[in-house]
Amino acid sequence: MKNYTFLLVLSLFTTGLFAQNQNDYVNKFVSLPNISVHILPDSAIFSSKNLPKNTPFLLMFFSPDCDHCHQQTNELLAYKKELKGVKILLLSVAPYEEIKKFYKDFGLASMPNVKVGQDKNFKLGLTYKVTTYPSIFLYDRRAILAKAFVGNIGVPAILDALK
Repeated sequence: MKNYTFLLVLSLFTTGLFAQNQNDYVNKFVSLPNISVHILPDSAIFSSKNLPKNTPFLLMFFSPDCDHCHQQTNELLAYKKELKGVKILLLSVAPYEEIKKFYKDFGLASMPNVKVGQDKNFKLGLTYKVTTYPSIFLYDRRAILAKAFVGNIGVPAILDALK
């Protein structure tokens, strides 16, 4: 009987620790972390500290050779009018020239609210524990995480998450 009681207490304790670790990971991104990256076309610095107040923010990790990322980018472009009030940052660890080609091929300069940059050394990707492209983190007007998406997601789902 003592062994069962001990195992029950141990199980409850370790379950509580695991749940706390999961909550710590989720809570880590409840507020927008500091972001500072070089963006196209001129390697200027993009910083989350310079984001306008009361403006939703979408962070998308992508790879220039990922078909799902191409689909997601086309979806963003198709909804450029609906997304014009959302600041968007697309980040990749690919070589700068590949990112630049992606930027030009998709005509992303046509969306002034979209910035494309390089996540050197996968620094932010590791912070967010990105394992799938595209991975999208959507922050509301208060810079609080509204929703995280893994994989290709339609823009209507993004717009719904901002309501």
